[in-house]
Amino acid sequence: MLISTPVMKNRLLWVVLIIFGCSAGHAQTAPTATLTTDDKKVPAANAAPASTAEAAAKKAQPVSIPHFDKPPVIDGKLDDEIWKQAAVLKDFYQINPGDNTAPSYPTEVFIGYDSKNLYLGFRAQDDPAKVQATIAKRDNVLGTDDCVRILLDTYNDKRRAYVLIFNPFGVQQDGILTEGSDVDYSFDLVMESKGMLTDNGYTVEVAIPFNSLRYKSGKD
Repeated sequence: MLISTPVMKNRLLWVVLIIFGCSAGHAQTAPTATLTTDDKKVPAANAAPASTAEAAAKKAQPVSIPHFDKPPVIDGKLDDEIWKQAAVLKDFYQINPGDNTAPSYPTEVFIGYDSKNLYLGFRAQDDPAKVQATIAKRDNVLGTDDCVRILLDTYNDKRRAYVLIFNPFGVQQDGILTEGSDVDYSFDLVMESKGMLTDNGYTVEVAIPFNSLRYKSGKD
């Protein structure tokens, strides 16, 4: 007898977040992206190597997070007009299956902020018939459902990062990754997230209060 086991698709992004003046089967990843706010620019790379010199040069440009003049509604739809102003990260590597290959299905990440929150949006394309999604308990997403996962290195020291994971319904799993240790999932970050299934995958929206994060603030 053959037993078919669902394949969980885990999409991972590592982000170096520098804040200035702010009061599954298809594994995808990206090299460290340095993100800044208020147009303070630090060199960053946020995508897979491009096939042409022009595209590679474009990918090497800094990523600047725009300030939102109004907050998006966190309902998982990713349809608020304000998301059109967001910084967009895309063209990720796929590492399983494959080794830094083009992904089987693309993922886009949208980032913005206001005076209170950091906003994340995810558009994960996939075969809707194969998306694994349940109303899981918090901190019980990995190994159960498809998910998007983002690591926030808020001190840019590559030693400690917030690990934030969301299934297609926006159910959260979060923890702290410290160099030389396993992820501590006993940590719970105060944040809001919602997600929904779509005709071509799923979308997730997240609002993270800045007062939930520890970081070294800039001068402005």
